[in-house]
Amino acid sequence: MELSAVLFDRDGTVIVDRHYLGSAEGVELIPGAGQALALLHEKGLSCFLVSNQSGIGRGYFPESGWHECHARLQQLLAAFGAGFDDARFCPHAPEEACRCRKPAPGMWESLQKAHGLEAGRCAMVGDKAEDLLFGVNASLAASVLVLTGKGEAAALKLGLDVPRIEREGFLAVDIPDMNAGATRLFAAKDMPSAVRGLLAV
Repeated sequence: MELSAVLFDRDGTVIVDRHYLGSAEGVELIPGAGQALALLHEKGLSCFLVSNQSGIGRGYFPESGWHECHARLQQLLAAFGAGFDDARFCPHAPEEACRCRKPAPGMWESLQKAHGLEAGRCAMVGDKAEDLLFGVNASLAASVLVLTGKGEAAALKLGLDVPRIEREGFLAVDIPDMNAGATRLFAAKDMPSAVRGLLAV
């Protein structure tokens, strides 16, 4: 798989899920996230962030809270020689039925237009079924579910073999209810395992 870029969910994938995080003080990298992003940059791949932030639409914190958290995230990643090349977030509440809230592909379309990305050379990594579907809806080459954050619960709900994922680190999965089309589906123990797996397939 010749990838040029990988898109990542934020909460539960890259940083600890604080549930409606709106302040920089709560930003904490999940172990291995910095090293995983650094490896992708070392290999010449771009890294992008796509995050649902309904806390803004629900009035839990202002949009400025997202920007403060992102600045802190970039600061923490810089210590590893890593960082995100660009980011998109959906500020809407679920009932607003926008096109940018994952699993809808609006954030992908924005990044694709801004950076000339090719769907067939990009992958998605996240901790929810919505992240897997986002990759499918964007027709990306691959979509990976990690077990961190809400990932283990999502994997169990999807009928995946969690002990095997933990044991093997990275494996292809088949989800009958998810019409993946050309998108290859995988599950990974965590973000480093997802990155190493994507680079190897």
